[in-house]
Amino acid sequence: MTDPKQHLRSIFNDLARQNYFVPDLLTEESRFLFLLESPHIEELKHGAPVSGQSGSTMSRHLYGDKFAQYPLGRMLKRNRDAQLNRPALNKVGLLNVCNIPLQARAYRLEARTQYRDFFPVLESVRTQNHIIAYPDQAANLIQEIIADSLRRKLLNWQGRQVVLVPCGRFAQKFLRLADVHSPQWQIIANVPHPSRDSWSEPRYAAVVRQVQDALQQI
Repeated sequence: MTDPKQHLRSIFNDLARQNYFVPDLLTEESRFLFLLESPHIEELKHGAPVSGQSGSTMSRHLYGDKFAQYPLGRMLKRNRDAQLNRPALNKVGLLNVCNIPLQARAYRLEARTQYRDFFPVLESVRTQNHIIAYPDQAANLIQEIIADSLRRKLLNWQGRQVVLVPCGRFAQKFLRLADVHSPQWQIIANVPHPSRDSWSEPRYAAVVRQVQDALQQI
């Protein structure tokens, strides 16, 4: 009998092979790491995290209004691929908690049809990010798979001095679940996800300023 967790992991792996995997954007010089949720349509198109409106919000708040037209993921990817070696960009890295989309509408019809029972559970893990133990065992197993993957990625950074910024409740929850710690990390808490231009909301002004100041100090 197939192990349920292994079966779900095989779906993650198959979707990754079907070109739904967006790699993290990191270099040896990365010292300021944003932890985000997952890719979506623009990220699949450009092959980098936060390549859409959320990335534009981040660029504007980190580098100024004139950079709002350049989503952060696309700007960092070009800096790396074209070897532009811009110091202000070299130090920034992007990690997604999950490297495949968590939203079904990011997938083509063929994939949604093939795994029609998988996507509703996947989306429930995304949207019900206040829950640690789900009544649905499949949701618990998907949560474990995502947390396991994030844990492996974070362990690679455990011995390095970095600022880690988990953006949004989903990223903050999975950082806790991954349970990786380091005395060399500075973690900036309570930063919202940059979607819907949330970084411009007055209630988040203080924590966004904290991010801006920390980035300038590196």
